[in-house]
Amino acid sequence: MKKASIYIFSFVLSAVLFSCSKEYSEENTGDGTGNPLIVGADCRISKMVYIDSTSGAGIGSLTANIDAFDRTTDVTLFDSLGFFLVYNAQPVYKNDTIFINPDEYFLTENTVTRRIIKFRGLTDPSDPASPLHDILYTYNTAGQLTSKSYRLAATPTTVYQTVNYTYTGDNITHMTSQDAITGEMIKDADVTYFSNVIPRRFIYVFPDETVNANLQQFFNFGNRAANGIKTLKVRNYDPGNVLRDSTQSVFSKYVMSRDNYVLSVLMEGDDQLSIPATESLIRFSYKCK
Repeated sequence: MKKASIYIFSFVLSAVLFSCSKEYSEENTGDGTGNPLIVGADCRISKMVYIDSTSGAGIGSLTANIDAFDRTTDVTLFDSLGFFLVYNAQPVYKNDTIFINPDEYFLTENTVTRRIIKFRGLTDPSDPASPLHDILYTYNTAGQLTSKSYRLAATPTTVYQTVNYTYTGDNITHMTSQDAITGEMIKDADVTYFSNVIPRRFIYVFPDETVNANLQQFFNFGNRAANGIKTLKVRNYDPGNVLRDSTQSVFSKYVMSRDNYVLSVLMEGDDQLSIPATESLIRFSYKCK
């Protein structure tokens, strides 16, 4: 496999397998062996391009540069409509630490898997003077991210927010985010999946994520979902567990490579802060080892 990104920007759709939710692409840039239907044996997402599903006009893209050591060295979010850079990070690696910028970094459990166990960052990323906080990540023995705890760096023994994930099999199906001091709900979510869409190394679905939504797809946060997401509903609460609003997204029309990588999916309904794309047709490119 050539160590280069595999870019997939157009598709000729063919026969439907099982249901209209999943199709196979008849066009791909291949695996370097002449087979146009194969992405590769060991690949991960390097780019998400989202376009207007009606007009085909580009809306934006999220791109990661991944080096020969499988390290993400640049993440760029670009607005294609306004033609401007929305977000850019150039991670720097030093032993078990990945520096996102001078104020923020990920701590990993080791330099081999680089699974994230801690994030140190600003409570308000738009305000460099805001207090620093830590997010601690907990995994089960199966390798699934099961919880997060938030603590101010100035008071590291006090947890002020907790997030817990409930799994059904290998998929997150429920999430709760609570104020750890009062016990009140901040947000919760429910996720459903297609049983017949079984993608390789597809997107992470952490419904609470807002801080690192642009980064989470390109770093190791444990096992990814076993099935393709179908629906995502997130509910936000005011103090007193009063429902304030909710957002719901529906995913359909999966287009798959022959080796079961997702080449595109249609996301309709509401935008989700945890998914770095607007309501659109999302197309994926991959970097293979």
